[in-house]
Amino acid sequence: MTGRLAGRTAIVTGAASGIGRETALVFAREGAAVLAVDRDADGLAETVAQGEELAVFAIDLTERGAAAAVFAACAAELGPPDTVANIAGAAGDRGIEHSTDEDLDRYVELNLGITFRMCREAVAVLGEGGSIVNTSSAVALTGMRGTAPYSAAKAAISGLARQLAADHGRRGIRVNAVAPGLIRTPATAERIDAGVFDETVTRSRPLARVGTPRDVANAFAFLASDDAAFITGVTLPVCGGWTTTRFRG
Repeated sequence: MTGRLAGRTAIVTGAASGIGRETALVFAREGAAVLAVDRDADGLAETVAQGEELAVFAIDLTERGAAAAVFAACAAELGPPDTVANIAGAAGDRGIEHSTDEDLDRYVELNLGITFRMCREAVAVLGEGGSIVNTSSAVALTGMRGTAPYSAAKAAISGLARQLAADHGRRGIRVNAVAPGLIRTPATAERIDAGVFDETVTRSRPLARVGTPRDVANAFAFLASDDAAFITGVTLPVCGGWTTTRFRG
């Protein structure tokens, strides 16, 4: 680790497992003071048990007022944040013909709604040099059968990054997104091991392996750091080339 986030104070949501956990740990190893946020208090305790010094805050981010509570907790424990990594969300495979209004509301709330409210709080407090990195998805960039409500919500997050970059760039605030492809997490491990994605994802991209949470966390750390000081409004795919190529061989 290079210490490229030294002196920063970061909020990382979804930090109880998977990509969120790894991002919180990488941010801490890169020198940031980190508030790890999730509704799963036991999962947050397991994140802390990985050996990095982290502050934690357990809250359900779907509750109205939760985003404001997160920022208040960060300010009280670590100081005002200058970096926000919005990773909390939920994936799912469901085509539009099988999606109810309740399904749509769920995916929009858990992905776009939470991120939108966290960004609204962030732009109110971040100053020059502040950075927001949100979580889109590879399937939002290229389309994949059977993921309509999820893909739509994640595509909106890419649009939100562009919009906020336009609105707040003159204040020195950068807003970007990361679009993970197939990543081994507790939510995907069983289907990966069963070979569900072998033909549709793994074998159809140049880097024919399953991604790891560290692959994605490193992208978050890059976009949050001064290494990306002239980058804003982009969605960075971390997908082994799946969104940009179709591989045969």
